[in-house]
Amino acid sequence: MFSPKRHCVFILVFSLIVFLTGCSEPSSQSTTNTTAVDVAKYPWAKEHKNHPEWPLEIREEVYGDADTFSTPRLMFWNKYKGSDVRTLWSSRLDGSDRRRIIPEEVFIEFRPVGLHKVARSPDSRYIAISGYINDRATRQLYDTKEKKLITMSGGGGHPSFNWTSDSDNVIFYADGKHYNYNVSTATLTQRKIIYSDELFLLPDDKEFLAIKHDGFWIHKFNGEVVRKVNFGFPRPWEMRNHRISPDGKYLAFMTHGRDDFHFHWVNIANPEIEHSEKGEGNGVIFSPEEDYLLEYTIKHSKERDEKGFYLSERVIKTKNIVTDEQLETLIKEKYIWGMRSLTPIAITNLVAQER
Repeated sequence: MFSPKRHCVFILVFSLIVFLTGCSEPSSQSTTNTTAVDVAKYPWAKEHKNHPEWPLEIREEVYGDADTFSTPRLMFWNKYKGSDVRTLWSSRLDGSDRRRIIPEEVFIEFRPVGLHKVARSPDSRYIAISGYINDRATRQLYDTKEKKLITMSGGGGHPSFNWTSDSDNVIFYADGKHYNYNVSTATLTQRKIIYSDELFLLPDDKEFLAIKHDGFWIHKFNGEVVRKVNFGFPRPWEMRNHRISPDGKYLAFMTHGRDDFHFHWVNIANPEIEHSEKGEGNGVIFSPEEDYLLEYTIKHSKERDEKGFYLSERVIKTKNIVTDEQLETLIKEKYIWGMRSLTPIAITNLVAQER
């Protein structure tokens, strides 16, 4: 039983604690006490004064992280303010959650060829990259789990990297030959060559689309020709900057060598040139959603700021190829860590779209 005497003692002790606490000095860990930012270490810190939600530390992409890989990811080359080395980054499709995929140190001795497209495996673990080590052309895999480079072969030329859907085979050109590198066994085998300006393995792993001067050929996986498509472009024109939609339905490309560059997209099954607009199509990529294009671009205003420069916004334009319906939204996390442009290489982690 709780006695009256003990009750009085309890009240006395409690009152003393309250009194002492009320008279104590303010805590040094008060939430109003802020830590000065080392601008020498983080040269982008001043640019984030209006964006306190952005972390000053670079976010790293961690292979297998459930939250990071819960959605498709945009892969792009970029560098942060104060760095002289470009590396690969990823983000969500709206530009948010930007993360560094490969540390800059990897690209000090290994110099990637910027015009050669890198290709990420469907399971997001490996990235195939063409470059030079000690002035020798090489084909490398970067393992994002083990954080190391794996040499597949030597050799130069445009690689046209393609992954099989099981993420176990990467197919590429090197020194005019065609190869298959098996990741599980670390073995390289030569394939029957398919001649092309650029080669795409279609999603079912059964056919290749080979770009020609003014059209494309469809080949079976073993190289046999199935279909030939010719657009009938004038000889001086060239098809460049090709890309395939994730579902293998559309081919997009630019025609170069004419007075006005044009960007085109065609249905591979019925390849009539019905869709065309002026421009090179830089920053344009197929959405994971069927029949949609995404364009990462700058929208200029007629208004000027206090320094006389025209105002601009970085935006994402979404376009339905079939209906021509268009939508425009702002890119998120623009200028984070001093980054400027957001030019996509590819949309990866498409398995998240299928869940």
